[in-house]
Amino acid sequence: MDRIFPKNLTENLKNSHGLIQVLTGSRQVGKTTAVSRFFDPATTLYASADLPTPPTTDFIVQQWTKAREISSSERTLVLDEVQKIPRWSEVVKKMWDEDKRNQTMLRVCLLGSSAILIEKGLSESLTGRFEMNFFPHWTYEECHKVFRASLEDYVWMGGYPKAYDFAKDPERLDHYLQNSIIEPSLGRDILSLHAVDKPALLRQLFWYVSRLPAHIVSFQKILDHLQGNGNTATLVHYAELLSQAFLVCPIYKYSIQPHRTKKSLPKWLLPNPGLVEASVRREGLKNFTFENLIGSHLLNLLFGKTNWELCYWKEQNDEIDYVITHHNEPILALEVKSGRQKKIPHKLLLKKANLACPFMVIGQEEAHPLMSTQSIDDILNLV
Repeated sequence: MDRIFPKNLTENLKNSHGLIQVLTGSRQVGKTTAVSRFFDPATTLYASADLPTPPTTDFIVQQWTKAREISSSERTLVLDEVQKIPRWSEVVKKMWDEDKRNQTMLRVCLLGSSAILIEKGLSESLTGRFEMNFFPHWTYEECHKVFRASLEDYVWMGGYPKAYDFAKDPERLDHYLQNSIIEPSLGRDILSLHAVDKPALLRQLFWYVSRLPAHIVSFQKILDHLQGNGNTATLVHYAELLSQAFLVCPIYKYSIQPHRTKKSLPKWLLPNPGLVEASVRREGLKNFTFENLIGSHLLNLLFGKTNWELCYWKEQNDEIDYVITHHNEPILALEVKSGRQKKIPHKLLLKKANLACPFMVIGQEEAHPLMSTQSIDDILNLV
């Protein structure tokens, strides 16, 4: 089940230019499998810190020392879920700097499913020594190629390859998604690694928005529906943790003034269709489930790309479902024909939103070509 590597990721792994290669991405999307297939197993040492009891920094030193002993100039060390180790970045810096001083050739690749902890460690100790890469969820095109999945299948099972083993068993599928992906992401990637004062509130936030894909809902309204004490600032923080664990990604209203964007109401996207609550996923290719499907694909194409952002625009009853921006300049506006009535002409809508960019309408017929794209350039070629 070979993944379609983003071009930049392939180039970075082939030629690291003397930098530590860091890969972040959701659980169960094939980071480990893909990297192990990319590097020659005869010259690669793989070690995972994803253990019930996190190892100490001695684990890093031991694995690094073993990797140095590989008798090849292509020797490679892959450390998986390295963010689970307290003070990991300090030890990685120490070992990396030793290799540089001693002119030891060792390619190092770090994998992690918690972007916020990886980035925190990198910024604290490894400035100038690494290159960040995002490993996306499986795209529809990949699932179609490997599992012959239809768009309906992809909405139901999402971009998790193992989920397709349970295509004919909905109960086992739900059990797998909840217990192998969602719960480990909440429990092991967030709650066990972050200071979360109200863990029940964080879980409630996820399950609440998983029932509202592509809905625009304020933090205050969500708080009013959740049990337990808390405030909107707490919810904003928890939403950021969920986003960094690749579970929920709120996007915001486009504005020419960037500081106003983050003050707008969030539109809640699930970056993988399989994360949408099961009863909602059963809607298939219609309504907000269809709108989230398109949004999740756009998110995957933009994740990890500096200065690119996915927004929406809404003014009273007028709405543009998605706006792709680069350096806050609108690149493309998209309307998803999900069954909701939108009567205003496109040109007038763009003018009201101050958007000078191409406009696409995505309905059932246009969905397959769009979902088969592998880059923003591919999408622009469809306009």
